[in-house]
Amino acid sequence: MFIGTKETTFSQGLPKETLSHEPQMVTAREKYRLSYLGDHDLFPSTPINTMKNLSTLLSIASLTGLSLGATAQITVQDSLSNSAIAQLLEGLNVTISNVQVNCAGAAMGHFSGPSELAISEGLVLTTGAAQAVAGPVDAFATTVVNLPGDPDLEADAGFITYDACVLEFDCIPAGDTLLFNFSFGSEEYPEFVGSGFNDIFAIYLSGPDIPFPVNVAQLLDGSPVAINNVNTLNNSGFFHDNEAFSGQFVSYDGFTDNLTAFAEVHPGEAYHFKVAIADASDMIFDSGVFLEAFSFRSVDMATGITSTLSATLGITQQGGSVTVSLPAGIGAGEMLVYDAMGRVVKQAAVTGRVVSFDVSALPTGAYTVRLLNGGGVLPARFVKQ
Repeated sequence: MFIGTKETTFSQGLPKETLSHEPQMVTAREKYRLSYLGDHDLFPSTPINTMKNLSTLLSIASLTGLSLGATAQITVQDSLSNSAIAQLLEGLNVTISNVQVNCAGAAMGHFSGPSELAISEGLVLTTGAAQAVAGPVDAFATTVVNLPGDPDLEADAGFITYDACVLEFDCIPAGDTLLFNFSFGSEEYPEFVGSGFNDIFAIYLSGPDIPFPVNVAQLLDGSPVAINNVNTLNNSGFFHDNEAFSGQFVSYDGFTDNLTAFAEVHPGEAYHFKVAIADASDMIFDSGVFLEAFSFRSVDMATGITSTLSATLGITQQGGSVTVSLPAGIGAGEMLVYDAMGRVVKQAAVTGRVVSFDVSALPTGAYTVRLLNGGGVLPARFVKQ
């Protein structure tokens, strides 16, 4: 099959999917994408109106033995009420209200059961069909819903998006920190890493002191969770190659580990969340995000605001070093440094009134220093430039 002028888009994939100007055998997935793209621009500036020819996919499947359906231990219920969605997500110390869903009818669902995922139950949002996430990995999850994309995701992805699935809701946290566990997966892996098919996911937060939506589901390097940003080459420590391990229960060829979105908030105030996922550059090859059940929670960690806290930590920065000064009267304890996702990135025993950390290897961003067993000492923050 002659690929023509499309080969540069695919050349960054893994060897089994490599394409070139020379006629050669290609996989059913490539045939399907190419049968749809035809003479279309790979990075269109206006929506593509042509629907996928699903009969082409069926023909390809019959010729290649590709399985379009599979059984697995994961079960998916794709008909949920707004109240059921709130109950499934709501965890410790939060109340969720005003749930709004803007997805194709079968794109969202309640999933449960053991699988290669680190999450055994939750809500899945997809760019196609929620039922299609059930494996094995050689099943082909691609469903055309022919919906527009999302402008916020387009700004982060750098490409036009399609088939957006968006969940929005309000929440009131009881603590000063909000956390949310998730895993992002896709059929785009691994063939289209580095291409314009940069399917993307984000959790946008707005509310007091956050007048414009901010993506709180970023990777440690500050980049959004997308095909080109987390894979076997980039942020690989957070990525699971499902094809390499011949996954039996999840159809997506790759997905992230269980990651945590993290945000500092004001206790008792109302915040708005927008959870969104979309295809980039075309409408095929599904992607999905798995939101862990009951993991949307609020704790006291970022500022530790209670009536008993009064003393503060002093922070000074010089080069790649941060020095923390403790108030008088503090005994032995442990000091922790958290990144913006609430993960401990540094820790040290407290033996005096001054503790120093080497932060030269940390990514740029905001960090919180907290003293455990600190007798009412407020945490402090610093920004690594």
